[in-house]
Amino acid sequence: MALSLALGSCNSSTNSNSSAASSDDGIGKVTVVRIGHQPHGAPILLKARGTLEKRLASMGLSVQWVEFPAGPPIMAAMAEGKVDMGMAGEVPPLFAQASGVPLVYVANEQPVPTMMGILVRNNSPIKTLADLKGKKITATKASAGHYLLIQALLRTGLTLEDVQAVYLPPPEGQEAFRRGEVDVWVGWNPFLAILEDSMPVRLLANGEGLTKNTNFYFSTRSFASSSYDIVKIVIEEMRQVGIWATNNPSEAAKIIAAKNNMKLATALKMTKMNYYGAQPIQDRAIEEQQRIADTFFRLGLLPKQIRVEDVVWKGRS
Repeated sequence: MALSLALGSCNSSTNSNSSAASSDDGIGKVTVVRIGHQPHGAPILLKARGTLEKRLASMGLSVQWVEFPAGPPIMAAMAEGKVDMGMAGEVPPLFAQASGVPLVYVANEQPVPTMMGILVRNNSPIKTLADLKGKKITATKASAGHYLLIQALLRTGLTLEDVQAVYLPPPEGQEAFRRGEVDVWVGWNPFLAILEDSMPVRLLANGEGLTKNTNFYFSTRSFASSSYDIVKIVIEEMRQVGIWATNNPSEAAKIIAAKNNMKLATALKMTKMNYYGAQPIQDRAIEEQQRIADTFFRLGLLPKQIRVEDVVWKGRS
């Protein structure tokens, strides 16, 4: 179901549509590295800074940045061979793996549960998670927001059957909430921050105690195998831009604010909340991924049981 989503808008720094060719020399015949990203996070900062382009130019390579509204369409693009690498939250890769997408986990960021939330309007009668029963709630299917909703309901003994779930991509979900077509909005930053900044809302709960909210970096298996050195460079640059953002939150906030048409103060608050920067895959992150996968499978939402460890990149091994 995640892979049936439309691919969304594509904004790139190059017009090349060439696909990655394989070789065993660590670089292969690749001329363009295609990276799928969302309108937030380290990729946006790295794209704006241009340091990856400079580093890869010396190797005769260019970068194509391809933007999507959420993680599921990035996984869809990876399945169709339209991107080589990408970043997404916890849930999209689980559905992608279950659907046979040849992806591998190559890095993860630190979990930030406060970057997610469940919003209601200020005058809403919904005061607790138990009050969600029977309400119309929008979230993005097969996303971290979907999982947050599940966990919030389970906390009070409810299930998805007890609410009216309306599954929409983040931009459409925002608009449905603004127009009053749904009672509750569930999602992540920057969409969360934009809603809080633009209308009278109340945070019913964030992810604390409900979900870790970890972002992961991925590659197609063929690209990771044929272009080992490129994958390493991309992840190193993602880590470096994370360090830069931590040391220069105001500058990072300017980039995020401009990209998402949000107030600088809001972007700065969001930037200071986040932990940018890729790091080698952590065992605890994969263990949490397995717990999430098992939850979706138990609820009959994941088409088959999966073993997340099977798609963790082992480098050249």
